[in-house]
Amino acid sequence: MIRSMTGFGRGRAKAESGVVTAEIKTVNHKSLEISCKIPNSLGIFEDKIKSQLQKKLKRGKVYFNLIYEGASPHANSLFIDRKLAKSYYDKLDYLKKTFKLEGRVKLSDLMSLPGVLEYKGTERDASKLWPSAHRAVTLALGKLILDRGKEGKNLYRDFRKRARKIKKFVAKIKEKSKVNVKNYKKKLERRIEELARGSKLNNGRMETEIALYAKNSDISEEITRLRNHVQNFEKTINKSGEAGKKLDFIAQELHRETNTIGSKASDYSISRCVIEIKSEIEKIREQLKNIE
Repeated sequence: MIRSMTGFGRGRAKAESGVVTAEIKTVNHKSLEISCKIPNSLGIFEDKIKSQLQKKLKRGKVYFNLIYEGASPHANSLFIDRKLAKSYYDKLDYLKKTFKLEGRVKLSDLMSLPGVLEYKGTERDASKLWPSAHRAVTLALGKLILDRGKEGKNLYRDFRKRARKIKKFVAKIKEKSKVNVKNYKKKLERRIEELARGSKLNNGRMETEIALYAKNSDISEEITRLRNHVQNFEKTINKSGEAGKKLDFIAQELHRETNTIGSKASDYSISRCVIEIKSEIEKIREQLKNIE
């Protein structure tokens, strides 16, 4: 069954020295675009995580956030550059005295400067957390897909309802179109009688006019194609996987055939049905923006 592109999922997994949490939020987008927020110490996981997401998600803007709570994987490799810190301190103290500034140079001032405190850990240190990170992402993906599936069910029910409405209006158009030629013939006969009272009617000319009208106003092919498109739409929303682009194409075809019927129709009731069908198609196309 179809799935929405909107959803959220969170997964948590224990690690040897803490907890890894993965959060995934998705919204509408014409293609798949992934934005990751990952701690620097776990940056080596980004490509693996993107690959994991791409296997399960086909469309949508994806906001991924990885959170690690616990001892740093590089904790044993913390490096303090004393020489650089001393240089910073001397320059800050010089500026303070030169400009006669109050206060003292604090430890927090030094720690915030680049290069004073660095992690010199290796990728091997961080890689120990990958099994937990992978587990957290897997759990988050599972919950995200369930969430997108729930919204997809709501959209599915809405699409079914609108497809039924369209079929009802198409049936009315078909029924009305059958009697239009007969009505036109009667109307033409009365008009000719008014214009040529007492003279011989040109039946051949009248039949030609009727045939021309029937040809120009025949919408049987459009009705057949319109019904086929609706059936194809209903089949597609029942299939799993990526369906948004195909459904959007079908909606375009529905709109095109409906426009053709509207341009040919001279009957008010048919025109009203065309307006109603167009309204349902527009509502469908708006909702399709949220289908994966």
